[in-house]
Amino acid sequence: VWGCLLAACRTHTNVDLGERVAKSLFELDSKNASYYVLLSNLYAACSRWDDVKRVRKIMKDQGIQKMPGSSWIEVNGKVYAFLVGDKSHPQSEKIYDMLEKLFGKMMDAGYVPEIDFALHDVEEEQKENILGHHSEKLAIAFGLMNTSCGTTIRITKNLRV
Repeated sequence: VWGCLLAACRTHTNVDLGERVAKSLFELDSKNASYYVLLSNLYAACSRWDDVKRVRKIMKDQGIQKMPGSSWIEVNGKVYAFLVGDKSHPQSEKIYDMLEKLFGKMMDAGYVPEIDFALHDVEEEQKENILGHHSEKLAIAFGLMNTSCGTTIRITKNLRV
């Protein structure tokens, strides 16, 4: 429940409440990386980049590592796994081409990626690329390429979305 409240603080950019919630979470489990990530995301949503750096430094100093996002998809009875930015799949070039096509269609339809709290020290276009290569997007592109039209595509993730 506390974690959901901290995530809501980011949505509503309520830093004061978020910091109090984070303090309670750290008292419960000071090694849980997701709590630090949520707090960092709250600071990033409010453009408090020094606080983002401070939280990341605390994580580094305490050896707390964020679990990389991974996604799985089953196609024709076989399970395929993807990591963020994954290029190890034999079809990776085609997967990334598909993502570019999908992203272009989304932009044409009016989609604007939420890049406000993504890595403040990189260019806008690079932020869009980073956000566009999440594991679930790679899995979706792979599924679209390797299933027939109308097939239900289900993605399983290791992290909360």
